[in-house]
Amino acid sequence: YLLLIASVDLHTRAEYFNHAIDWQTGPGCGLAGFFTVFASELSVYTLTVITLERWYAITFAMRLDRKLHLHHAAVVMLGGWIFCLVLALLPLFGVSSYQKVSICLPMDTQSTVAQVYILSVLVLNILAFLVICACYFKIYCAVHNPHYRSGSKDTNIAKRMAVLIFTDFLCMAPISFYAMSAVLDRPLITVSNAKILLVLFYPLNSCANPFLYRIFTKAF
Repeated sequence: YLLLIASVDLHTRAEYFNHAIDWQTGPGCGLAGFFTVFASELSVYTLTVITLERWYAITFAMRLDRKLHLHHAAVVMLGGWIFCLVLALLPLFGVSSYQKVSICLPMDTQSTVAQVYILSVLVLNILAFLVICACYFKIYCAVHNPHYRSGSKDTNIAKRMAVLIFTDFLCMAPISFYAMSAVLDRPLITVSNAKILLVLFYPLNSCANPFLYRIFTKAF
């Protein structure tokens, strides 16, 4: 998504007004929008699932009969991919639109269906974060329980994922906040400022993740 937007920006520098209609109504913008919604929502879903798995593994560390297996993870993730694929495809079929702005995000709120779609995505993201917070609170309580016994591996992975998830939240929270205000017809910033906000935070989040996932993790 970022490479597509950057390449179009480079190609149309100082004369975007000559290319705006062709870009925003063309397949490139739709593809960019599909990529970013699919990737963003799948990231939120995956982080939520990982958090739930960490909570489950730590809570039932001594119960071998409750151990999760690979086929459980496969089914859960397949469901997530299908769900996020549907979310990303809906704007291509008239539910909201990727053609509203030059950065190709579903910012069209003119119809009731579009408002419901965007509001649903935002609410799902907020609920995911609340679930994550609740799970990490439970993990914290479990780890500090004097009767808790488990290897340090589970705890270290949980700490690593907590850092990853909360840095993601810091990047996405301003976007979600302003998007929610716009959907509720109480926009706090203009569309131009919203685009600046998005272009600032999207790359920041994407650049931080490789460090948090791999480069700062000795095990990898």
